Amino acid sequence: MKGKFYLASVRPRIDILGNIAYGADDLLFDWHRFEIPNGGACLKSFNIIDPGKDSTATAGVDFEFFIAKSVNGAAPPSLGTVNSAATGAATKIGMAGSRNHIVYHKVLDANVMENADTYTLGYNIWTQTAAGDQVQNQIQPGGATIGSGDHFGGTTKGYQSLWIAAITHGAHDWGTAVLANGAQAAVAKSTTSETTLTVDGTDADDVFSVGDELIAFDESGGANAAKIGKVTEIVSATSIKVDHVEEAVGDDQEICFRGPLTFNFGFEY
Repeated sequence: MKGKFYLASVRPRIDILGNIAYGADDLLFDWHRFEIPNGGACLKSFNIIDPGKDSTATAGVDFEFFIAKSVNGAAPPSLGTVNSAATGAATKIGMAGSRNHIVYHKVLDANVMENADTYTLGYNIWTQTAAGDQVQNQIQPGGATIGSGDHFGGTTKGYQSLWIAAITHGAHDWGTAVLANGAQAAVAKSTTSETTLTVDGTDADDVFSVGDELIAFDESGGANAAKIGKVTEIVSATSIKVDHVEEAVGDDQEICFRGPLTFNFGFEY
């Protein structure tokens, strides 16, 4: 299989406090499973799409991520509560329990890695190919071997499971200020469940893209978070279509990305 390539696009879900600023050293997101084909896989490249706050490509915030495998068929243990200090007991215990699961770790320097373009309105693109910082921001020459034959367990035949988690070094905030303009009842997913959401506040077409998975939060945070669905069409600044509405959305709830960060990993086999 040598010389074969695979692109894994991974969007870890954040189901609580997605519109509330993090503190330095908070758990950014807990272990999120993704799959790659079975076999020895070498991570050759990656980039990250990082949305800003309220449609503005704000200065990036440093963070670090970990990739883990299964051990004896078991996933790595939880690292604690998202948006809570990673120095707390739950994360320390989870990190200790994850020691034999972790196969890759990277510290990301926003100043070096993010693009300085103004035409990517509302988001930054981070890349490991930025010059000048081999240790922190680039994969070592030859790549990093991650996939192997000892951690299968994918739900798709022929695939193996990996997990990704991250800890922030600063005040990440993925609020959008896009607000539901009126309440929306839940709509079960079906062949006819496509639903139009009317919004106000920040222009929706400055923030969202087809394929984004959405979730709504109260202004105070995620206590009353409502899972929505995936964007199927950007109609206008005040109207978007989604494939369904998993949970009822209240008027003026803030509509945010359920998976704000997109990791694009390039593997070679």
